[in-house]
Amino acid sequence: MESRTRNSVKNILYAVTGQFFGLLSSFILRIVFVHMLSRNYLGIDSLFTSIVSALSLTELGIGSAINYSLYKPLAENDVEQIKALMKLYKKAYILIGIVVFIIGMLLVPTLPFFVHSKNIQHLDLIFILFIINSSISYFYSYKKSLIIADQYRHITVVYTYVSFVIMSIVQGVLLVVTKNYVVYLLIMIFFTFIQNFLISKKADKMYPYLLEKDAKNLDSKTLKLIAKNTYAMSLHKIGGTVVTSTDNIVISKFSGIVEVGKYSNYQMVINALNIVFGQIFNSVIASIGNLGTESNRKLKNNFEKIFFLSFWLISFVSCCLYMVFNPFIKLWVGKFFVLKESVLIAIVLNFYIYQMRRPVLTYRDALGIYWYDRFLPLIEAVINVGFSIILAKHLGILGTLLGTIISMTCLNLWIEPLILYKYGLHSNVFEYYRVFIKYTVTAIISVVIIRVTSIFVLWNISNVLLQIIINIILCVLLYNMLFVVFYHKDAAFDYALGLLEKIAHGIIKGRS
Repeated sequence: MESRTRNSVKNILYAVTGQFFGLLSSFILRIVFVHMLSRNYLGIDSLFTSIVSALSLTELGIGSAINYSLYKPLAENDVEQIKALMKLYKKAYILIGIVVFIIGMLLVPTLPFFVHSKNIQHLDLIFILFIINSSISYFYSYKKSLIIADQYRHITVVYTYVSFVIMSIVQGVLLVVTKNYVVYLLIMIFFTFIQNFLISKKADKMYPYLLEKDAKNLDSKTLKLIAKNTYAMSLHKIGGTVVTSTDNIVISKFSGIVEVGKYSNYQMVINALNIVFGQIFNSVIASIGNLGTESNRKLKNNFEKIFFLSFWLISFVSCCLYMVFNPFIKLWVGKFFVLKESVLIAIVLNFYIYQMRRPVLTYRDALGIYWYDRFLPLIEAVINVGFSIILAKHLGILGTLLGTIISMTCLNLWIEPLILYKYGLHSNVFEYYRVFIKYTVTAIISVVIIRVTSIFVLWNISNVLLQIIINIILCVLLYNMLFVVFYHKDAAFDYALGLLEKIAHGIIKGRS
């Protein structure tokens, strides 16, 4: 059996490579989109994506709960238990897909409340197509989770991104030919079905016993554990979905659909990065969960190393975003779509805080300790939506983003690690708080130094592409130089370098 580290590195390499090509095709498709369709359609695309994402609440975290239950039988090669779990998974996801479609159809009459523009044809049909795309994704996707839980996420990544790139090409060509948004959405539905169908067939080949019809029912003890974890995860799911999916809805209501379109360009980049980071952290969840079935002795030490490496990557990417985001948007889709620097700072800060929570949440998910902070997401959602609406009335997009920042800062940044350290790592959490503050302060100092240097270097340079290139060079050289100065004596620094060497070796050799 391949080692946990090797599987994790392979999963990360495939995820980052796949997302690179996915992001590249998305950028090109967005250029075609804004030239072939009106600005209103860009806002509609983002708004309906957010509404449909909110409908994923019907999943209620059952997928995560079952995934956690899969780690032990996979480690022990308990085929009968795996078959029983997948039987439950299939029934649950088919039901969820049907419920998503029904709820989505019930929402059609409410669309005028969110969309005030009368310049969009076939608005109801467009929303229905979004609903269909979301609902059909549940009918085959449950088998993907088995592959991922078995530490072979890289296999699903290949199917996902090859399908996405081909879809983007087809959508771009048909947009140029037809200039029809409905055709664009029909292609999306087709590829959603094909992608999940092919991954399902791959799972059948990897695990032939999935085709057997004699799967037993789960025992009452396992069902109670899944029910308990599902209840806890459902609360996390509700809070998390409200926080991540309401921004575009609030912006549309108080600032208009065109502003949603502007923000969506930034959001597209952020979402792509979130997917990359999500793939990276999800790539190690199965390995952590597998480790947890054997021993907890190394968990805290491993967490501290992963947290350090995560901070290095997250803070560096955040610095790059701040330095190049606005000139990149200007070069990519035009000056009209550039947002104020205050909004940019809020976007980057939101990204940094959210990603810095990832290591804690990754370990929480891997260890299955959803229960102890189950009500936290609901409180976060109330604070987020409340502040977002109040501030959006006066500050527009900036107010919406500040609402999210306030909710995460007041609650998540200190309660989530408290739960992990108490119930998962069985250690004192104050060391985590101290390290988090130290990391954040040094990141801010580094960004300020780079920003001042950039102003000095670029004071007489007006070429946007040259500005982007110089800022990237400054980030790569200065930020990492400062990072080494700050942390070269840190115990986790050697681990980070060692892991980077493994990744580089895997790239050079074409394997890991």
